[in-house]
Amino acid sequence: MESETHRLPERGLYPQGYPGVTARFVELRSRLRVRVVEAGNAGDPAIVFVPGWGCGAWIFHDAIPTVASCGFRAIAIELKGHGLSDKPASPGEYTLDAMSDHLIDVLDALEIRRAGLVGHSMGAAIAGHVADVAPQRVASLVLVAPVGFAGVKGMSLFRFITPRFALPVFPLITSRFLIRVMLSVVYGSLRRASSEDIEEFYAPTQTPGATTALRHLLHEFDWNKPYPDLSMPWMTIVGSEDVLSPQSDIARYAGKNHDAGTLVIEGAGHVIFDEAPEVVNAALCEFFTRHRAAYISSQHD
Repeated sequence: MESETHRLPERGLYPQGYPGVTARFVELRSRLRVRVVEAGNAGDPAIVFVPGWGCGAWIFHDAIPTVASCGFRAIAIELKGHGLSDKPASPGEYTLDAMSDHLIDVLDALEIRRAGLVGHSMGAAIAGHVADVAPQRVASLVLVAPVGFAGVKGMSLFRFITPRFALPVFPLITSRFLIRVMLSVVYGSLRRASSEDIEEFYAPTQTPGATTALRHLLHEFDWNKPYPDLSMPWMTIVGSEDVLSPQSDIARYAGKNHDAGTLVIEGAGHVIFDEAPEVVNAALCEFFTRHRAAYISSQHD
């Protein structure tokens, strides 16, 4: 384990060591630079993975190559404020509407007219909002451990302990130990976070502006947006031991006619992609293959 004064360099972060998976930066209309990690053929239907609060592309390290092998162009984006993407300082950059507009800007920069979206945690709320306001851009949708449609237990406390005047302190207290403690809470009993997990989560938090962006999301994001009435195929995946997206909430994602599929993974917590990759990835490939006809023939303008 490296000391707290050292972290994985950019070149050592995912997808380093994953053949066939590449990373690059794209520039948006806003001039923000966003890092994307991708695999698969450019002409295949695009599946865009949207990570949650505090997560970068690493959370999808098993899913990206697997979904690509099923005949899709799999793309994980690092949202503004996360990973190695730019981290604007203004709190207004981190509202639900601003983050949803940001996701659409990323699709535009990637020249993707229509995509399947996979949203994890907060990323599920962003993906769901985009599917609601811009349904022509979303062919199908998978919500994994969704957070943002039913509030977050303890959010009042999180906001109380992260006042704006304390911003200079946050980088000093964001340590590997803190990351380890946080992950111990959100993982279920299937497995625990590895040292590699901790390093991949920790390194981006040490980049300039990272802790400020995460703090602003806690305060500015709408964590209790009603679940929309969607027009495209969707499904939900949750873990039976998830403390942030409890199994008891799954009915809210089934739709008016309960026509959306649901998958509950026993023993999994909130980091389902890392806890049960074989089950999640098989479900993703089956779902997107079954709804492949929902895509327009060309994914590009």
